[in-house]
Amino acid sequence: MDTFKVLVVEDEEAQGKLIQSILQQRDYAVDWVESAEAAYQKITSENFSIVLSDWRLPEKDGLWLLQQTQKVAPQLYFILATAYGSIQHAIEAIKAGASDYLTKPYSRDQLFFCIDRAVDTLQLSQQNQQLKSELKERQQLVDMVGSSKPMQTIFNQVEKLAPTNATIHIAGASGTGKELAARALHQLSPRTKQPFIVINCGAIPEGLAEAELFGAEKGAFTGSHARKIGCFEAADGGTLFLDEVAELSPAIQTKLLRVLQEKTVTRVGATSPINIDVRVISATHKSLEALVAAGDFREDLWYRLNVVPIKMPALKDRIEDLPALITFFNEKHAKNHQSRPIQFTDGALQQLEHYLWPGNIRELSHVIERLMLLSDSGKVKRGDLEFLNQQQSKTSSLVLPKQGVDWAMMEQDFYQQALKYSKGNKKKAAELLGLSYKSFLYRLEKFLISE
Repeated sequence: MDTFKVLVVEDEEAQGKLIQSILQQRDYAVDWVESAEAAYQKITSENFSIVLSDWRLPEKDGLWLLQQTQKVAPQLYFILATAYGSIQHAIEAIKAGASDYLTKPYSRDQLFFCIDRAVDTLQLSQQNQQLKSELKERQQLVDMVGSSKPMQTIFNQVEKLAPTNATIHIAGASGTGKELAARALHQLSPRTKQPFIVINCGAIPEGLAEAELFGAEKGAFTGSHARKIGCFEAADGGTLFLDEVAELSPAIQTKLLRVLQEKTVTRVGATSPINIDVRVISATHKSLEALVAAGDFREDLWYRLNVVPIKMPALKDRIEDLPALITFFNEKHAKNHQSRPIQFTDGALQQLEHYLWPGNIRELSHVIERLMLLSDSGKVKRGDLEFLNQQQSKTSSLVLPKQGVDWAMMEQDFYQQALKYSKGNKKKAAELLGLSYKSFLYRLEKFLISE
């Protein structure tokens, strides 16, 4: 019973010590004080679960103590003992927030019954809090949010895989939270206090990719004025997340395979390998199986990376998570911008639910942030989301003909049209197609398209 400590407040010394003694016989931890002021000092300085206070006390009465306790420790189970026949006092006590009351004089059994009822109530409350905590944990893992079946599957996979050193490949469309899953795997692993290094393979200029990944000695190439520590060395002891791994050139793929096999790296310009202990997690929005089949990605590297696969679901496939995600991003952006969370009308929420979310949770995050920054009233109505209708009509305007299409020819035609519209500016052409500059150049080379 020690977890439920009782404070008895009784101004008559004999009565107070008697109540204390009776409860101690039932193994309750009990303190006794003679006044409301002394009880208040105890409540603010020590941990009690139950307060049993007489109504009539010198100077300040039990009702005053109840009111003060409500301010500083509203979770306490407060029992007020009232004189026989003072039913009005009992009603007043309950209205003021008392958990229960006893009518004096009361018997030993009545005292035990009242305290035992308090303990049962407190235990049930603890169990409910624990269940709520467990439910919250299942609805959010690190920064991944969702109670849908697809997300529960992801949570289970992450929890099982995090303690291991398995190499993991995370697939999924852009914006589905692949990096969040990688961070969760790292933070829930024994490596959590070691570095978590993220590198976007599609953003590295091809000529610098080897040095970025594996490091380089001073003078190894033009402009190399100092030794460079590569991502693998920087992540030693921790986790390296290779995002958009499909964008690596064939030459870098070969060297990456060697690193994964031998667990060593050799800096550019060096001759001696360096031992490393790095967990590698890779990701891409493309199908590596299709790239392997097309000869654009090494099959042996694919097997090395894809020891354990995780597939992140698109937002449209877990739309029941939308309310929780809206709340999460609403609170996150409000904190970042030192603002209040915005409110949504029912019509606005319905519109968000019917939107297809081609950009997935990343797009949702950006939409919530945009609405928060631009809202004058702090309340979002259906009309404020007209830009989503425009985006959806733009993305859904293409319809696959029943007879099918020659995809390779259509793809090549889009690249040529993009070059035409951009007047030969490859960077702008890549932006028109939603591709990285490097990916666009690769496709031009693949289809033998010149300016």
